Amino acid sequence: MTLAQAAELCACHPRTLRRAINDGQLTAMRLGQSAKSDRIHAADLEAWWQRSRYMPPPTTVFPKASPPGSLISDTDERLERLLATNRTKAAKKPRPR
Repeated sequence: MTLAQAAELCACHPRTLRRAINDGQLTAMRLGQSAKSDRIHAADLEAWWQRSRYMPPPTTVFPKASPPGSLISDTDERLERLLATNRTKAAKKPRPR
């Protein structure tokens, strides 16, 4: 089949298939002198399609470093320190008249 026919079957652009051919991921046979004469065998197209389909990466489960309660209290403590620092800076700053 031609690149256009194969692209229609895969619901992709012919350039996608051309890139796969140029990268060596998809096998095509050239019947003439130009790239327009390239033909793709249905079995090769199916194999490429199965290999190149998007597969989401496996999710990594990270162990919890600390229980959720301590995370919240750590955040609260940091927030209190930041607020206290800002209050101190605001108190030291002269007020405009």
